[in-house]
Amino acid sequence: MASFLCQVQTIQRGLGRSAVAAAAYRSGQSLTDDRLAMEFDFSNKDGVEHAEIMAPDDAPQAYRDRAALWNAVEAAERRKDAVPAQEVLLALPHELDFDQRRDLVRAFVQEHLVAKGMIVDVAMHRPGKEGDQRNFHAHIMVTTRRVDRGGFGGKNRDWNHASFVPQLRAAWSDVQNRHLRHHLGPDAPQVSHLSLAARGVDRAPTVHMGPAATALERKDIASERGELNRDVQARNDKARDLRRDYQATADRIAKTAPEIEVAVPKLVVEAKQVLSKMVAQRTAWAAEREALSTPKIPSAGRVERELTAEAATAKARARAHLQQAEERVKKTRSRRLELVAWVRNPARMIWAKHAELNAIGRARNAYRRAEVGLQVRQDWVRSPKGQAFVATRRQPGLEAAADVVRQRRTLERKIKRMDNRIGLAGRTISDLRLAHELGQRELRVPNQSPDETRFFRDIGRLAREALQRFPTPVQEQALERLRRGQGRSIVRAFIPGR
Repeated sequence: MASFLCQVQTIQRGLGRSAVAAAAYRSGQSLTDDRLAMEFDFSNKDGVEHAEIMAPDDAPQAYRDRAALWNAVEAAERRKDAVPAQEVLLALPHELDFDQRRDLVRAFVQEHLVAKGMIVDVAMHRPGKEGDQRNFHAHIMVTTRRVDRGGFGGKNRDWNHASFVPQLRAAWSDVQNRHLRHHLGPDAPQVSHLSLAARGVDRAPTVHMGPAATALERKDIASERGELNRDVQARNDKARDLRRDYQATADRIAKTAPEIEVAVPKLVVEAKQVLSKMVAQRTAWAAEREALSTPKIPSAGRVERELTAEAATAKARARAHLQQAEERVKKTRSRRLELVAWVRNPARMIWAKHAELNAIGRARNAYRRAEVGLQVRQDWVRSPKGQAFVATRRQPGLEAAADVVRQRRTLERKIKRMDNRIGLAGRTISDLRLAHELGQRELRVPNQSPDETRFFRDIGRLAREALQRFPTPVQEQALERLRRGQGRSIVRAFIPGR
């Protein structure tokens, strides 16, 4: 089965990353970063099966060279926290061969990245020797500035908009499915960018392992993400077993249930009643989903500020007291110099001077103590023990938020499945009414059905079998009569006396 992965991450200078180093690693080459005066040599790296640069037609020809391109990208950035590049990570379908995968990546890059004005550095990698041998993937580095014949210009803010990544994921899904059908036929496996909940799939999602967790798992060292995925997989297996047991029970009930002749109009009435209950249930689930509110989780920075707030307030008070003491001494000294009695008495002047110095000294000492107290508190917060304490303070909120997310996903899956059932119910009712219009008076149906889905599936199958006995033109004429009848019913409902 084809897999879907489309992740976007930034290469941030503030995190100590270099676009030149990233390009060297992904392409398996040796590149020198002129800004850092450092060489990054990954020419011995295994697994790179293809690398190329794709650029708009009006981009400078020099940017087709990898070293020149990414050094120009770094030179265009001035800020120490700049984001010179973004990276798109794609999972490639193992069902395709190398040429087909390369054509797939080129089509996606050209249509959805280069066409928008980005210069793209593509690196396609083979699976690792010890990993999943289906793990063909591509690293796509893209520039964050507009480019023309003169070089790089300003940032294109549309590329950072919240809608950019969802649109890119949908585009990758569409292009991949198109190429899979082209190479493997109409029955080719298909992928979806939608979440499991949005597709109504009753399965909890796993998390992406990442290189660090994967390396630990290969050494038989349990990682946090690996444990989480194993727990999720165990729950999914249990849920799948329960569904299979329920399906087997439902099949057994359906096979043993006696069949009875039921008038088609009565089946329509019963189907509408079941449909109204399904719609009511969906409405209730939707209301429950809307009522769920994600609790506010304090950020790590906020918890750290709370832990140092008292010391910071004490420092601010000490600073204010020092400023007040200095201002008071300045004003008192100025007024004293204007008094003849003080000027003619040196002893009093010396005593006053010492008093002023002592007052300022006490205020300064208090400020230093408060400053040291704040620094000690901040150092503790940044220490491993402090960070563990911060994580403990945030954990209840994180767990509550995760629980809300799980509840919302469960409701979304239920709503999606109910939407499918409601659609099936609508089609079944339409087929029943059309069969009755064609003269089908009764249908032989099971005496009982284990659930709504089986009810509509069985009745719908019988209604379609009845319709297949009539030619298509006859069905179309009957359908037109039904539509005219519905129109007259609407007129009678809105115009009194008709």
